[in-house]
Amino acid sequence: MSSSYLDVAVGLSYTFLAVSLLCSATREAIASLFQTRAKVLLDGVLTMLHESAARPKLRGVWPSMLRLLRIDGGFGLDKLNDASLTAQVMQHPLIVGMAQQGRMPSYIPSAIFARALVSTLTAKYGKGQTAVALLNSVGNEGLTRTLLAIMGDGPDDAAALENAVRIWYDTVMDRISGWYKRRSQFVLFLVGLFYACVMNIDALQLSKRLWSDSALTAQLVQKAEAAQPAVAPAIAATPLEQTKQAKAQAEVVQALPIGWPSARFENASSAGTFMVALLFALIGWTATAFAASLGSPFWFDGIGWLLALRGTGAKPASDTAATSSTTITLPSLRQ
Repeated sequence: MSSSYLDVAVGLSYTFLAVSLLCSATREAIASLFQTRAKVLLDGVLTMLHESAARPKLRGVWPSMLRLLRIDGGFGLDKLNDASLTAQVMQHPLIVGMAQQGRMPSYIPSAIFARALVSTLTAKYGKGQTAVALLNSVGNEGLTRTLLAIMGDGPDDAAALENAVRIWYDTVMDRISGWYKRRSQFVLFLVGLFYACVMNIDALQLSKRLWSDSALTAQLVQKAEAAQPAVAPAIAATPLEQTKQAKAQAEVVQALPIGWPSARFENASSAGTFMVALLFALIGWTATAFAASLGSPFWFDGIGWLLALRGTGAKPASDTAATSSTTITLPSLRQ
């Protein structure tokens, strides 16, 4: 394969890597500010306890603003009826104690959740009862049948019920993780489309420029070779730290050969030519947004593969299984 094609591909991949990192940092900042993970966890608990019909009650712009401002009531537990097992369990001291006031934990260990649920049932309906008696007292047929099926023909006591709740919780949370990943990818696309339009990150125009400007392409290839993955932080970043990280990534992206004014619209003197230029710009912006939604690990591995194919040596291996908080250090293009 021609080295020119590979150089352009590496340059584009580096750009998409930088944009993807910016979008990921922005998404994490938004998720941290609005406590998105905690909200998804609450939706998962509603699903697990067969109360998913109540999920629409907890949505809306106002609850999101309350969560942003760390004001009590942002998760809408007060909107659930008095018989809601979810509201009772999520207000258990074992769970409330895992988060600050006005917040809710974004992760609850299965053992803690199971203990909180069984403790809630025994406190409400009395200790020393069998698991069947406790579940029948709740009046939730779906939950009762599910947990009894998990328990099987084994012991019928609170310990067995707690173990069944732990198994069911882990199973549902695996599904919730899939929901969150799909939702995050969609958010990445929207954030990528926003940055592509605002910063004019046109994949088609950039490809054309890289093909015609060998010096710029060589510069991007050099920066791609120097890109290194950073160690993921051991502690979850605060909203302020996430925002600072997004700002730092924005500075890297701004140093790329992008931005306004766009050469695409220079000769758009009539309405017809302007609409054609806008159409191609929309295609370029959408391509950038789609590339950003693939995630930074995809583009870091892609750069490594392209550089190996180009014959410049293999890039250091990246950890594609790293969490979304993993960042990659990119050198600035400013000389």
